[in-house]
Formats: sequence, structure tokens, C-alpha cells
Amino acid sequence: MVDIVAKSLVKTGGFLIWPDKTDEGVLQPYVLNLTIILSDPRIFEKVARGMVNIVKEEIGVENFNSILGIPLAGIPYASYISLKTGKPMLLLKEDKAKALEGLFKMGDKILLVDDFISTGRQMLRAMDKVISEGGLVEDAVVIVCQSKNAVEKLKKREVELHFLFDFKELVESLRKLDALTDEEYESLLSRT
Repeated sequence: MVDIVAKSLVKTGGFLIWPDKTDEGVLQPYVLNLTIILSDPRIFEKVARGMVNIVKEEIGVENFNSILGIPLAGIPYASYISLKTGKPMLLLKEDKAKALEGLFKMGDKILLVDDFISTGRQMLRAMDKVISEGGLVEDAVVIVCQSKNAVEKLKKREVELHFLFDFKELVESLRKLDALTDEEYESLLSRT
């Protein structure tokens, strides 16, 4: 799976080496744009199917009531997982009195879905909104885990993070494709 994603990123320019701030305000030496996956339905389906397999095999469909895609990139994956598991999907509304839209009741376990996680801040913010509405979060699933710190932050809040592959695997795959110089490769590996 990681090689498919890496090839797609190289082909489309979805992985670029230049300093940029993430949505969470963290300065990184690269830009990772996984939304490019959505532009190729065949790759999107393979990646989304991989996420469904994780949900079924590692989490268990019986262990959550609803699915919440973290805006914006998590929504298409959450929708796919909802279709393949038969579980309802919720939407997160920013800056609204009622944060969750959809079929939801107090005490429901909500599965969080996003494309990648770096610091965990965005996922924790969504989790806090779910909790403020009376929901529970025990599991989250992403394509790429960029940071072990994010895993630890979620673990401290009793949430297990599941992912298709970690950032190191992606860097290794990009290296095999000659998409990184030796310097870039070493710099990126030092960040994992």
C-alpha cells in the first residue's frame, strides 16, 4: 500500500521538500498532500479499502456506533468506511453550538477518521467536541502516522491510533523511487 501511495505522490507532486507550516501550525521541512489521492479513484479505493480492513481486523465493527471524518480530508474516507461497514456517519460542524450532525446519542462510541496525523492536535480537538456532545472515542484510523508523539498523546487520552503505514515507511518508499536526495532522506528520517 505504501508504494502505491508513494508513486501517486511522486507522480502528482503531492510530496514536496520545502519548509511549510501544517494546518496545526507546526513547521515541517516538507509538504505532504494526501488529498491528491482523492483525484485518482482507483488509488482512493485501494487506500480506503485498506482503511476498512484495519477497521474490521484491528478495531472490530461491533466496537463503535458511528464514524466521524475529520474535516476536510477525513470525510471521503469516513464516507467509504461507513458504506462498507454499514455504520452511520457523522459530520463535525465548526463553531456551532451543536458540533455533531447525524444520528447520534449520548454514550455512542465514535470512530475518528483522517488522512494523516502529525501532532495530533486536530484529532484531539475533534475528540473533545465528540466528548462535549456526550460521545466516546476509543479508536481513530488514518492513512499515515507522521509522529510517535501523536500516538502517545492519543494513548494518554485512552484512544488507540490505527494506520496503514507510518511516515518512515513512506520516506523509505520515496527513497526507493529516487524521489529524495541523500540529504532529504536523512533529514526526513531524523523527523520520525
